[in-house]
Amino acid sequence: MEVPGKRRDPDLDKGSADATVYCQPCGEGGKRAVAQGFCQTCEEYMCAPCVEYHKRLKMSRNHILLSKDKMPSFYPSTKKSAIADTDYCNNHPKEMIKFYCPTHGDLGCGDCVVLDHRSCKVEYIADVAKEFVIGNEFRELEPSIKRAEDLLSGLISNVKELFGDVKNQSTVEVDKLRRFRAEIKTYLDRREKELLDNIAKVKTEDENALTALKTDCELMKTGLEAMRTEVTSGDVSVNQRYVAAKRVWKRLGGIYNNMEKMADRMKARKYQFTKDADTERLMGSKMGLGTLDVAGEFRKNIPVPDLSTVTWKNEADINVRTPQDQGTCVITGLTLLSPGLFLLTDHDNSCAKLVDATTRAVTSRLELPGMPCDVCALPDDQAAVILPYNSMIQLMSTKEWQLSRGKEIKVSSGCYGIAYYNNRLYVSYLSNPRIEAMTLDGLIISTFQTVDGRQLFQRPLYLTVSASTPPTLYVSDSTAHAALQLSLDGKALREYSDKKLEYPKSVMAVGPGQLLVCGSGSRNVMLLTERDGKMAEILGHKDGLAYPFSVSFCPHTRTIVVGIDANDSLKVFNAN
Repeated sequence: MEVPGKRRDPDLDKGSADATVYCQPCGEGGKRAVAQGFCQTCEEYMCAPCVEYHKRLKMSRNHILLSKDKMPSFYPSTKKSAIADTDYCNNHPKEMIKFYCPTHGDLGCGDCVVLDHRSCKVEYIADVAKEFVIGNEFRELEPSIKRAEDLLSGLISNVKELFGDVKNQSTVEVDKLRRFRAEIKTYLDRREKELLDNIAKVKTEDENALTALKTDCELMKTGLEAMRTEVTSGDVSVNQRYVAAKRVWKRLGGIYNNMEKMADRMKARKYQFTKDADTERLMGSKMGLGTLDVAGEFRKNIPVPDLSTVTWKNEADINVRTPQDQGTCVITGLTLLSPGLFLLTDHDNSCAKLVDATTRAVTSRLELPGMPCDVCALPDDQAAVILPYNSMIQLMSTKEWQLSRGKEIKVSSGCYGIAYYNNRLYVSYLSNPRIEAMTLDGLIISTFQTVDGRQLFQRPLYLTVSASTPPTLYVSDSTAHAALQLSLDGKALREYSDKKLEYPKSVMAVGPGQLLVCGSGSRNVMLLTERDGKMAEILGHKDGLAYPFSVSFCPHTRTIVVGIDANDSLKVFNAN
């Protein structure tokens, strides 16, 4: 449509009394005076006395003042109010919002349209507002707000439960730590007592032995003194002295023998305390006593209803084509990042896009070095896109809802689908059909290709991991018209097929035991339920599905989003 430059609102050109402009400072004081000027700096209308006072004030004497014949002819009740119930433009604060661009989901003034939306088909709000407020989109706004309020109420309830989990976990782990600390103290106290008792025992035994030795020595010395007296006494005869001397010689021999024996008793044990090496290493360790290991997360997942009991309402499509796109979009991959926010791969335009289903707009676009097929979300605001013609996986950041490229992982030729689970990437290959499980650095851990010499796959395309118990891997086998279930170590568990499923593409786990499968040839989306091993069509050609390639599900908004081959729009279905 042709974009006018500065079109006046027709409701303000009727010359009615309601168009009279009044002094705003006086109005704030409860008075009513006709405006005689306008301050562009303050964005206020003023009567003649207020204009003069404004000129005299030091803080406002340099403000830009317009006379009555040059001031704007509309009357905002406040600085942020606007004619016809619109608002001032965020990018051009002197201009009013007059237009809406459906392509970018932007509101703006005439300057915005000329500068940023010249090639877009914009809507003039005054022309479309009346029909809009009586239309379906406006009527759906309140129920959408109500659904969002209900979801937020559920999230708040989950947060409260998580607060309890966090508090209980802290109590339990602190108690475990302190009990262990008490056990260590008890052990150290016991070992200390044992060592002290050993020291006391050795000390007592050595002291007792030395006391006995000292006593024996003193007794022998007393005996020697008696001998000396006996042989030196002058009151005895020569014969008696002879006898006494002979006795002493004999007794001296016994004393010398005993003294030789006492030399062996002349000792005490030496000992020293030696630190236990393990205990010393423990004291030098930064991890002594234990460590605090993050072993997982408390998660309060949004409950997924039994989708076999749900009916679906076809909502308006979301246009995902951007001005940078050279051709028609081919949406080969879809994954959910957060409530209402989807990441898609556009094969023919060699890019990835973030789509906000709430605002129904593409919020970020990232050019890729090749044509992508599949995409999966990773932890820590990351995602992985597979580029078959480049034989590589492109990692990307989704932080703050903006896409940017990260490192590249080289893989073998013929790659197609990609999935992530528990620090592992799973990649499908069309040539030499197989699945490879690898680390996030591209190190291949295992390959799933044959069972008992029999080929597992004919044409494996898309993959997903179902968080059932235990978790299992699902692969869509296009040529076999089936979805295969494998254990995470590659054992074939089950094959799911149905006459209504032809040439399956994307397979997506949406909740415990429930998966969605795109039937490209059958033009439908099938629901696979593990509990009964059955598949059932929940969306079909009647719902506008023509060659669906990719599918995703948001449990928060209970929305299914489908990407179509050679189509610029996402199909959107909400649960009734």
